[in-house]
Amino acid sequence: MNRRVVEEVTLLLAAVFAIFWAILRAAVQSLTIDESVTYLLFMNGPLKSVWIASSNNHVLNTLLMWIATELFGSSSVVLRLPTLLSAVFYVFLCYFLCRRITDQFYLRLPLFICLTYNPLVFDFMVAARGYGLADAFLLAAMVIPLWQGRNVPSLRASCILASLALGLSFSASFSFAFVDLAAFVAILTWAIRRREAETIPRIAAFCALPGLFVALLLCGYPLAHWNKNDSLGPGAHSLIAMFQNLAEESLYQLDPRFAASGWYQAVDFLRPWLLPLLAILCVVQLAATSLEGFWRKVAAAFAGVAALSVLMHWLVFRISDLPLPLGRKQLYLVPLLTAVVGMIAAAPSRTTVSRWLHRAIATVFICIAGYYLLCLRLTYFKEWHWDADVKDVYPVLARLNHAYGVTDVGMSWYYVAALNYYREVSKRETFPEFTAPVPEPPTGKSIYVMNGLFEREFLEKEKLVVVYRGKSTDVVIAVKPGGPVPATPIER
Repeated sequence: MNRRVVEEVTLLLAAVFAIFWAILRAAVQSLTIDESVTYLLFMNGPLKSVWIASSNNHVLNTLLMWIATELFGSSSVVLRLPTLLSAVFYVFLCYFLCRRITDQFYLRLPLFICLTYNPLVFDFMVAARGYGLADAFLLAAMVIPLWQGRNVPSLRASCILASLALGLSFSASFSFAFVDLAAFVAILTWAIRRREAETIPRIAAFCALPGLFVALLLCGYPLAHWNKNDSLGPGAHSLIAMFQNLAEESLYQLDPRFAASGWYQAVDFLRPWLLPLLAILCVVQLAATSLEGFWRKVAAAFAGVAALSVLMHWLVFRISDLPLPLGRKQLYLVPLLTAVVGMIAAAPSRTTVSRWLHRAIATVFICIAGYYLLCLRLTYFKEWHWDADVKDVYPVLARLNHAYGVTDVGMSWYYVAALNYYREVSKRETFPEFTAPVPEPPTGKSIYVMNGLFEREFLEKEKLVVVYRGKSTDVVIAVKPGGPVPATPIER
């Protein structure tokens, strides 16, 4: 009994710490380019701005951000509040899923950690984008068949709730369209098999109409006014590149502060082998044993949704050259595939071979969970690492504006949106809106905010003096010698 209490408390602490860490990151991290663009284009105006058609506009998330800022004002935590709420929801769903899949603590805890502490997943439990919301609602739809109790909820209520969840998932990120459609097929199939006295058309209506209504209500206008030339961002051009990218994003990056230590070198050496080894062991385990009854169907549903979504992406890619998803746009694969691995690992072992395979899978699972814990980061997102110091850069610009009255600032495009956000929120400086002429940086400015690595040649050509350097990135503030701003170092 005491051991069970300790195990339960440990799992709860892992869940609470995940939420705490997400909130802490939201408070500490600088606003990024994409988050700032969302604020400047869709929220810094009337409510109708929320429905501007743009690939950057994750409608549901933008709407919730607009409501949050109207209620609580603008800050990094408030802008990220919808994502943080989705993180709480996602963590609860993962906690529920892990408890349902296995009662073996040595599997339950690493499964939970792999679902929530995966570096790719964790970034979008914090960043003010729609991917975390979309992932949480997708998982909510998928776990409905796992609810305990006879007819609790009823089949009709289950279908309606799952449909609403999928509609909200799509509204949070259009990049989830294929996986939401695949999940709809899986849930419809499950519901038809359980329909009893209900007719198939009624079941199909319960599964489809609520989600369609929500999606059209929230996204009908931007979809109707979509600009076909709006860039959807980079993508992969092969399935191999897509899955390689997913593995790299999921294993990025061990805390570099410990790079000199021996254990860091050992763990980093094992990194490329962890996920392939886990996949091989799971395939061999499936050949050696088999999932039984209910869990066989659930694992097939999760795997089938992942496979069908990838197949649909690939077919559209072959037909229309729409790139395959990369990074955040394939975020949904993490909980789907991780849950399948957990179900395989938890399957009963009835032979000596399957028992040894079970132990091997559990060992690798524990190693991956430990790796994810060593990847916890506090000050930056992998996707927008270059923006990590922007919240410290703007106060320096503000000091120069107040002390010397300078308003002409040249800067790299990396920092324009985020610095414009801080300018808008501050309202105490006399800077005009920051811009970044391309392809060449502007000349003749009093102050420059540049990437010291990528734009070193420009800094040298203009004979600029660096007066400030970022703590963790290559951002610099530079001035012209003899200009209105003294060419002396500025203390942080």
